[in-house]
Amino acid sequence: MPPTVLTSAAEVLLATDHDPYARGSLRRSDVSGWAAHGAVAWRATDAEERLPYLMTLGQPAQVARLVEEILPELRDRTRVTLPRGTAALLPAWVALDGTDWDHRWMGDTPLLQPGEDRVGPVDEDDVALLLAAASPHASALPGDPSVVRWLGVRGPDGLLACAADTSAATRVGHLSSIAVHPDARGQGLGAAVTAAVIRLLFAEGCDVVQLGMYADNTAGRALYDRLGMHDDHPFTSGLLQVRSRW
Repeated sequence: MPPTVLTSAAEVLLATDHDPYARGSLRRSDVSGWAAHGAVAWRATDAEERLPYLMTLGQPAQVARLVEEILPELRDRTRVTLPRGTAALLPAWVALDGTDWDHRWMGDTPLLQPGEDRVGPVDEDDVALLLAAASPHASALPGDPSVVRWLGVRGPDGLLACAADTSAATRVGHLSSIAVHPDARGQGLGAAVTAAVIRLLFAEGCDVVQLGMYADNTAGRALYDRLGMHDDHPFTSGLLQVRSRW
């Protein structure tokens, strides 16, 4: 039986059981996708890169089977996000040149963190100086139109920590570019700014707040674990390379 074709965001939400990752990707109603074998794939916009991706959910073996069946619908070098481990199960003529990352989310406000009272709006010039020192390859940068606002913690000599609110999907908050100046690390400022922005987004009506982190970011993992963020989806994202079958 061929995969079921999905023709709207509502159908994707139903097929994924309103998964927070799926919700965060759906910024418009006219979305296309497929469902089969307990897996779901759909075309949407990545929350970090703001680029079109084929996104998937399910167990690696289930997703690999679905992706193989819809390969005729995909062009070579299509951007994809797959559950980690899926790439090894794809046919030999299909490869993924990708990066491992984890989707983290919360469905409730975190415990109050020391220093949250110091978090407030900050201007982009200060953010630019901080990111140059702390995270030059951050996913969102000053001037990025996807940034709703920047918040952070100021010190006497400049900005010490920051986070970007890049929310776009309905009632789904999204954080990007969480950074702490190298000279201010170890003071809990990362937890303070992250918790404060999450708390603000819930107060403004979000019922889920999420972010993405590189899989090898051990400091970030410890911070998000401490705040109580879920860690349901280890992913690999990159370019799907479809070679000629032999």
